[in-house]
Amino acid sequence: MEKQILRVKLYQSSAHYRIPFSYQRRFTYPIPPLATVKGLLCNLMGIKADTSQEYKSLFSGLSVAVYGRFESIVKDYTWFRNLSKESHISKFQTTTNRIHDFAPQHPGGQMPVSVDSLNENRVIIYFGHCDNEKLLEIEKCFRNPEKRNSTVHLGRAEDWLVVEDIRQITTEEKAVRRGRFFFWLPEPSYCDESYLRGTPSQYEAFFNKAPGNCLRMPLFYRITEGNERIFETYYNAKLYEGGVFPEMCTFLIDRLDDETELPLIFTKVRLQNGI
Repeated sequence: MEKQILRVKLYQSSAHYRIPFSYQRRFTYPIPPLATVKGLLCNLMGIKADTSQEYKSLFSGLSVAVYGRFESIVKDYTWFRNLSKESHISKFQTTTNRIHDFAPQHPGGQMPVSVDSLNENRVIIYFGHCDNEKLLEIEKCFRNPEKRNSTVHLGRAEDWLVVEDIRQITTEEKAVRRGRFFFWLPEPSYCDESYLRGTPSQYEAFFNKAPGNCLRMPLFYRITEGNERIFETYYNAKLYEGGVFPEMCTFLIDRLDDETELPLIFTKVRLQNGI
């Protein structure tokens, strides 16, 4: 059976995909990490537990490619509140006091934080799956997210999205030299070779020569009894920022328009026993 590819075009007026370990100023990736896309899928499909059969079947053969660009980036200034007992005492002196500067205030402490936000953000997500029937389920949940767990968002809960286009695409094979979007380049062991044109060694050489820092990206996590999220699966990837490739390579491409061609480079988003 021929493998199908689903393309979803998304628009967000504002978006933030937080870079871990950025606190006083919250930096953002220019495109959503795969863990964020994974969370969007689980929300749309109504998957609540990572022990469910639906969760296991979805991530037994899923591959994802993410592309995007934005018009501008701004720095928002806001207050973050800390509701810990220690923060409250630090501000109000006692646990029972709520008066500060001669007026009642919210409990806890607070600190000023700068948050980077992307404006006029557009994201293109490609989905592939070993089971074409599962791909049809993904398409259905984007068209009619009746099972969703919460508001449809990507990144922060307030970053709503608009689905501009959903369709199965037809690809062609072509040698390309340029990328016009931000996109993720997965390390060779996480690249889905079934969508590559060329040998795995050729992709490895391309990955090693591609510009950019190699980032350790989270993928799968577990929830502890204390409701803490612990990531257990990581992979290495480069964030390609557009421009000329280090060498001419042949890929499956999606022709968005007469001028824009996207080389499709999929990352395996799969449970450990499914990789």
